Amino acid sequence: MSKGAWIKTKKDPNEAAGWFLAELRRKDIVKGVMAQKEMYPGQGAWHYLLKNPEDIEKTKVFIPFMGSSGATALSKLTKDKPLKDPVAMVLRPCEVRGVVELTKYKQIQLDNVIIISFDCVGTYERTTYLEGPTYLPEDEEKLRGACKRCKRFTPNFGDITLTYLGISEGIMAIPTSEKGEEILKSLGFELVEVPAEREKKLAELQEKREKAREEQFTEFKKEYSGMEGQLKFFGKCINCKNCMENCPICFCKECFFKSPSLTWDSEVYMDMLDNKGAVRMPEDPIFFQWGRLAHITPSCIGCGLCTEACPVGIDVGLIFSYVAEHVQGAFDYEAGRSLDESPILMEFKEKELEDLAM
Repeated sequence: MSKGAWIKTKKDPNEAAGWFLAELRRKDIVKGVMAQKEMYPGQGAWHYLLKNPEDIEKTKVFIPFMGSSGATALSKLTKDKPLKDPVAMVLRPCEVRGVVELTKYKQIQLDNVIIISFDCVGTYERTTYLEGPTYLPEDEEKLRGACKRCKRFTPNFGDITLTYLGISEGIMAIPTSEKGEEILKSLGFELVEVPAEREKKLAELQEKREKAREEQFTEFKKEYSGMEGQLKFFGKCINCKNCMENCPICFCKECFFKSPSLTWDSEVYMDMLDNKGAVRMPEDPIFFQWGRLAHITPSCIGCGLCTEACPVGIDVGLIFSYVAEHVQGAFDYEAGRSLDESPILMEFKEKELEDLAM
C-alpha cells in the first residue's frame, strides 16, 4: 500500500491542488509553477508559468480540457538551456510520457524540473467542453476517444502524483521519487496510507479503458484496412498539417513536409500524371500522413492531440495509436515508459525482427 499526504484544506479537488501548488511557491521550494489555468472562465485552461501564489491557487489541475501538450511547453522552456531554479511542472500522464520521449531525443533538459502528475480520468473534446464547461471529468460519454482508450492514465515517471480518486475530501499527494518525498516532508506533511478505494477505482477504470481500446481497434481494423480503407480514412484530409503542429513528438526544426523538396515544377506533375493517371493537387495527403506514421508511431504517446487539431474531424489519433501499438510492440518498447530505454529510431540491434528477414 502506498503512502501519501492527505491535503484536505479544501474539499474541492482543484482548490486543494491549487492550494498545494501555491504552498510550494510560498515556502520557496520552487521559483515557479507551470499548470493549466483559465485565461477567461468557460473558455478552457492553458499552460501558464506562474510566480505569484494567488495566481497559482487559481489553476485547474483536474479540468477535463487539453488544448496543447505540456511536454511541448517544457521543451520550449528547457531545450536550449536548463532551468537555473526549481520549477514544478503539472502534467497529465500522457504529457509525462511525452517528456520522457523528448528528453531521450535531447529536446528537454530535466535539471531543476519537478514533475507533478495525477490520476487522469480524461478530458472532453474541445467543442464539447465549450458547450458545457466543468472542472472535473464527470461524464464518461463526453471523453475524447484518446482518453476512452487510454490504458496508462496514471504516471510512471515523476516526483509527486495527485489524486482525488477514492478520497473523501480534498486530494492525496503521493511521492513517486525521493525528491517528491523530501518535498512533502519539507512542507510538514505526514505520510499516511492511501485509501484502498483508490486502487479499486483505478482497477475499474483500467477495465473500462482496455475494453474501449479493444473495441475501437477492432472497429478501425474492420473499417479501414488496406489501401482502400486508408483512402477512405484520410479522404477528408485538407493537408493543413495541423495534426503535425499539435503533436508533441513532432519537433524537427527542418521538416521535410515544409521543405522545398515538395515544391515541384510542372514537369514533375506531368510525369506523375503519366505514371498514375490522376494526381491530387497540390499534393497528396496520403503521402504526408504515411510519412508521419512512419516517423512518429515509434514514439507516439497516444495523447490524441492530433485529432483535436483536425478541422475536418478525422480521428488521426486513432490510427496513430493503432499503428503505434503494433510498431512499439514489435520492438518490446513503450513510449514514455522509462528514460533508460533507447527510442526505437535511435538504437540499432544486430538481431531484431528476424522473422521478417526469413
